[in-house]
Amino acid sequence: MKAIAGQQRVTQLPETATLRHQLLISLLAPIIFITLVSSVITYYYAFNFATLAYDYALFDSALDISRQAHVHEGHLRIDLPRAAIDMLESDKHDRIYYAVTDSKGVFVSGYHGLPLPPEQAPPGKPVYYDGSYRGDPVRIAALYSTVPGDASQDPILILVAETLNKRHTLANEILLGMLWPELLLIILVGLLVWYGVERGLKPLALLQTEIGSRSHRDLSPLPEQNAPGEVRSLIRAMNGLLARLASALSAHQRFIADAAHQLRTPLAGLKTQTELALRQKDFDAVRDTLQQLNTATEQTTHLANQLLSLARAEPGVDRAQAMQPVNLCDVARDTTTEWVPRALARNIDLGFDGAPGAVTIEGDALLIREMLGNLLDNAIRYTPPKGQVTVSVAAERGKVLLSVEDSGPGIPPAERERVFERFHRILGTGTEGCGLGLAIVREIAQSHNADTRLGPRARGDGTLVTVVFPQAA
Repeated sequence: MKAIAGQQRVTQLPETATLRHQLLISLLAPIIFITLVSSVITYYYAFNFATLAYDYALFDSALDISRQAHVHEGHLRIDLPRAAIDMLESDKHDRIYYAVTDSKGVFVSGYHGLPLPPEQAPPGKPVYYDGSYRGDPVRIAALYSTVPGDASQDPILILVAETLNKRHTLANEILLGMLWPELLLIILVGLLVWYGVERGLKPLALLQTEIGSRSHRDLSPLPEQNAPGEVRSLIRAMNGLLARLASALSAHQRFIADAAHQLRTPLAGLKTQTELALRQKDFDAVRDTLQQLNTATEQTTHLANQLLSLARAEPGVDRAQAMQPVNLCDVARDTTTEWVPRALARNIDLGFDGAPGAVTIEGDALLIREMLGNLLDNAIRYTPPKGQVTVSVAAERGKVLLSVEDSGPGIPPAERERVFERFHRILGTGTEGCGLGLAIVREIAQSHNADTRLGPRARGDGTLVTVVFPQAA
């Protein structure tokens, strides 16, 4: 008997990669990513805000220096009080540099080498730009200003530069001030997400408990009440699997019961006849007994083959991998040819009528041969000598018809449905059989999504069995 075979492709996950962990990572990772992006954007705007605030301070310093400029004996002079110089140089965090050049670009006071502005602005309007001085990045405010008493009225240039420590410090303080509430919010959201995930996975935990507490013999459907839609669809799929498994196990148990019941009687007869042959001393009597043993053995062998064919045709067997395009004409012609010697031995005219061209169906060629073999066995067995048996294949309206007709006694209308039952035989035929042939035919037909029809043939008495397959695309 063929066991249930199935191929499962299961994606192996790490032991720690539970569904709970995947959900938590999937929900929390975007929140953390958005927080990091928000931190970068916040720092950018905080640094720009700090830069703007300290730029105003640089501009005020440049204005203060411009107020101390005057012309003395035709030369520009900057008279900065000592207190003002100390104020510029007393910053705890940054170093401040200044420089003053006259209208001709001649250095007057301050620090040499400060970077010049990229453009010249109108007098009184500052220009802010970044640069580097003495190896440190600096922010510079440049102011063009006119000097009272200067007859030329050409503007002088005042530069005030400052390192960036206070700007970064202020941006960091603003960022930290905004991050603490966001971190607390992330923790709160994480707790809520964890609670939501635990609550959402509770139906799966209940389903696990239900399945784990079951006996291996309990294949009843799992309850669907109070289950979410996603879990309900999973339960329905599992119930479908349980139903198919129950059907397969029932078929196997039915086969075992049928085999035990049907084989018990012929095996007991074989044993009885063997014991009788051992007790007989007359050669002719022994020969008759051995002849009966041979006949009984043939019948038992036929029964065993029929039972095995029925097991292969069981609906619970997964044969999806065996379904392939099959030319039904070729299969039917070859099978009919194999049965010609037996038909000739019974003086029966066995013929084949095939459709022109290839007639293709999706099926298992081995099972189709088995099905047609059972149809031919029945037809030849019940057709009297000098009778006719014809196998035909035809295609019409998207269907493929495999037919076997014989000139035998026919089947009464009341028995035409019952003959497909297992071990059902029509009484009074005088022909040996086990009542499994047409049951096997129907099982194989159903496994190919085909219909089985039985009736009288068009030309008088006899039987016509037709199996209607869907035609392959």
